[in-house]
Amino acid sequence: MAGNTQSLQTGLHSPQTQSLIVSKRRCRREGGKWTRSGCLTCKRRRKRCDEAKPGCRSCARLGLQCEGYGSIWAEPLNPSTHFFSQAKPAKRRRLSTSSSVSTSPSSSSWQHYIPTTTTPSDSGASDAYLLSADDTPDKIDPMLEYSSVETSSLVILAPTPCRILSHLSQSETHYLQYHMELGSKLLANLESADNPLRCLIIPRALSSSLLMKALCAVSAAHYANRTAAHSEAQTAATAYYINTLSGLQSVFSKHPGGKFPDEAILAVALLCKYEIVRGSVKQWVAHLNALQRLVIVRGGFSALSQDTREFLAGFYIYAHNVAKICNRKQITSSMLDMEDIRITKLDIYIGYAEDLVKICARIADLPSISYDPIALDLEIHTIDLLLRDWTHQDVAYIIPEGITEMNLNRLRMVANCFRDAAYIYLHSMLEKMSKGMKATFATAAWSAVISMSRSDALQKLLDRIRTASPLDAHCEYSALTFPLLIAGCEIRTREDKELVMTCLTNLEVNFGIGNVKRAKELLRALWMTEGVHWLDLLEQLQWDLMLA
Repeated sequence: MAGNTQSLQTGLHSPQTQSLIVSKRRCRREGGKWTRSGCLTCKRRRKRCDEAKPGCRSCARLGLQCEGYGSIWAEPLNPSTHFFSQAKPAKRRRLSTSSSVSTSPSSSSWQHYIPTTTTPSDSGASDAYLLSADDTPDKIDPMLEYSSVETSSLVILAPTPCRILSHLSQSETHYLQYHMELGSKLLANLESADNPLRCLIIPRALSSSLLMKALCAVSAAHYANRTAAHSEAQTAATAYYINTLSGLQSVFSKHPGGKFPDEAILAVALLCKYEIVRGSVKQWVAHLNALQRLVIVRGGFSALSQDTREFLAGFYIYAHNVAKICNRKQITSSMLDMEDIRITKLDIYIGYAEDLVKICARIADLPSISYDPIALDLEIHTIDLLLRDWTHQDVAYIIPEGITEMNLNRLRMVANCFRDAAYIYLHSMLEKMSKGMKATFATAAWSAVISMSRSDALQKLLDRIRTASPLDAHCEYSALTFPLLIAGCEIRTREDKELVMTCLTNLEVNFGIGNVKRAKELLRALWMTEGVHWLDLLEQLQWDLMLA
């Protein structure tokens, strides 16, 4: 406390502070008017504004472009808004890929879980977005020195925090704004008035420093994916990620009995999203498995508050089951009792595909019972019946506020694509299993009894994609990564390959989620090989590909 006081006193006597005090006194002596309703340029410069229309005279006198009187919180943050202006790029802080990241010592309850911060590069190789050894987490505030965030030749003017956000740093305010106005809409498969990425996460984050750092890590990573010059945002994302891990260590060391707050579990879920957004093919596994363990330690989903339970249950069901499609060996078998947890409201991740993603997870588990022909036969028939009889009307979900019939139609289209993809995945899995089993296992025999052939399912899926193309920025389409990938693994014609690659590129550009880029890289590698199964190629690449 004494150190803080001394630091405060030193700051008060610094030349910069004295200059600021003198400046403020001069303003008061001059009797000029300062108002919060001035133009954006004057508010950003913390100067008085005469509020002349259409542009203030202060800006005109100084040769500045007056940016008007609109609220910086009034419309979504995107390149079409007037908050983007041409400016010289800010200096970049160079990243080092040769040194490791210094982190706080881990507690016993978190030590086994902390992943590294490396993610694949654009070429697919491991690319470390690491900080230099001198840049330990407690030293880093990547945005502290900057009044704006670089986006190539575009600069997003950083907002001045309003009163309720005065406890946040400039960097946190910026990434919170980005998440609220744009990121939260692109990181879900359904946008509604009560999107929990806003209605749940933001209020909790405003009162939890730990959750705010996790939220900013996701927001900065997503922002970096959608800007041409993304060095500053990547640096910020990495710093927030490291600080979140450090904060989790502290929380779990203080609550060894499992009485840690809901915000800690939400933070781990956001770290999983962070890795998916970044396009990681490794670290997300640790976060997802840890999420399961933490919920179990807390006593299951039923022990969580209702809004937290609804959000995490939907996220976990979706992520856990989709993850098994490419990573059955890496995903811990679910020990959570999900029987009493039913998705009653149309979920922002699952939509109408809840039963379908669970069926895909059962297909992924078929190799685990290959030693028992009777059990295998029964499970294949059960899966086929479930797929054959499935309709989007099987469950009557509560429709969130603000959802239109067009939203629902797109969700149904996506769910039907999942059904087609599940049939293709079933045939593909049986083909892979036949290569490693005795001659008694005949793929042709199984294919004959499955309700829909591989070729029919592929044709139905491609027809649906063509009808919906070009895929626009409606967030329901962001769930199509798995159907497009499985289709890409089966197609042979150049026309079909161009269709699939174009659609994946649309998803990558529209939604900024890095795992789509990994899916494209996998398909390019697969199309250059002959006779290699896509699951075998993933093993060769040592990728844990997440398609959620």
